[in-house]
Amino acid sequence: MDKHNTTNQKDIDQDIVNLVVARLKTIPSNANLSVGNNKEPMSVDVLIEEVKKQSDIGKKLIESQLFFLRSLQNLPA
Repeated sequence: MDKHNTTNQKDIDQDIVNLVVARLKTIPSNANLSVGNNKEPMSVDVLIEEVKKQSDIGKKLIESQLFFLRSLQNLPA
């Protein structure tokens, strides 16, 4: 199993959830985001709740945030 694929785990580590929630809180509260195949944009507060519940949408957000953060380590200094 890929050690970087957190979406296969039943429960994602709470530190990772907290990290993603903290990153989402940096987005202006009046912003709406489209996630995945959802046609309706979702508010930041709704996205935070999805991450905390570790729903399918929340897990996709966690996965995308971890992908982004891991890609930063590959940038040239």
